[in-house]
Amino acid sequence: MQPQRMDVIPAGRVRRSWTPEAKARIIAESMVAHANVAEIARRNDMLPQHLYAWRREVRERMETSSDTAFVPAVVDQPTRSDGARGEILIELGGLTIRVPDGVSADHIERVLLAAQVAR
Repeated sequence: MQPQRMDVIPAGRVRRSWTPEAKARIIAESMVAHANVAEIARRNDMLPQHLYAWRREVRERMETSSDTAFVPAVVDQPTRSDGARGEILIELGGLTIRVPDGVSADHIERVLLAAQVAR
C-alpha cells in the first residue's frame, strides 16, 4: 500500500494580539515627526497598513471624543538660567502626575501608559 501524499498550504500570517501598552508604544513611535512608519511596522513584525489603520483609529477617536485621548508627548530638556529645578505637572481627568526634574523620558512614557491603561 502506497502512503498518501498530503500538501501543506500555509494559511498566511498568524493573527496577533497586542497589549494596550505595546499598541500605544508603537503608535506613539509612529507619530513622531519624520518617523518611517514602514520601518516601525517591520521592526514590530507587522504590516505597515495595520499600523496605518491603528493611527487612523486614534485620529478618528480624538476627533469624535470629548474624553482624553492619545496625545504624543514631547519631552525636552529645558535650561534655566536661575539654577532652579523644574517639575512637570500632567493632569488627566482628576489624576495629577508630578514629574520631578531628572526623570528619564522612558520612565515618563511608562507612567503615562500605565495611567492610560488604568483609566
